[in-house]
Parts: sequence; C-alpha cells; structure tokens
Amino acid sequence: MSRARKSAKADKVVPNDRIEILPPRRDFALDWRRLLPPVAFGTAAGFIASLVVGGGGFLRHAVVGLLGMLVGQGIVRVTGWRASTGYRFLDSMAMAVIGAILVVLLARFIA
Repeated sequence: MSRARKSAKADKVVPNDRIEILPPRRDFALDWRRLLPPVAFGTAAGFIASLVVGGGGFLRHAVVGLLGMLVGQGIVRVTGWRASTGYRFLDSMAMAVIGAILVVLLARFIA
C-alpha cells in the first residue's frame, strides 16, 4: 500500500518510494596514499616494541603498532604526558612505542 506524503511545498505530493531517508550510497574509496603512512608508522612502532618485550611476525607488528598508536594518543590526550625529544616524528613514535608495549603487556596479562 503506497500512500503519498506532503512535501515542504504545500502544492506538491511526494510518493513514499521517492523519499530517501539515508544519504545516497557512495563507494568506499580506498586511498593507499592516506592509508599507507599510518600502517608503516604502526608497523615500525610494533617492531620496536617487539624488540623490547618480545614477539614477532609482520602482521602482529602492524596490529600491535596500530593499537599502540591509538593507546599512545589516548595517553597524551587523557594525561597530557608526552615524550619530548624536540622532533615531532620522534615524539609520536615514542608515544606509539610506549602504547604498543602497553598493548603487548596487557595482552600477555589477559592471556
């Protein structure tokens, strides 16, 4: 049963099948130029963290490093603590490594 609804204009009636509630569907555009740097950064942080606490595997390094980046950023936002080397890249890497170490230790504690 199709019924019509009134539009914002009083003289125009819009059928139900023409009403869109959600925005038009867009394709998921995967842009490797935006995705690759954080993955590479996270993999490097995961590798450095694995040197400190042990572990291995490329995929494990990437996952632990990316989670560590999020944890490190959370630590900075919640507590205001930062590694201060004078270089922004090294500051971010240090916080990502600290976060990755915490992720590995937490995973070992839970398991």
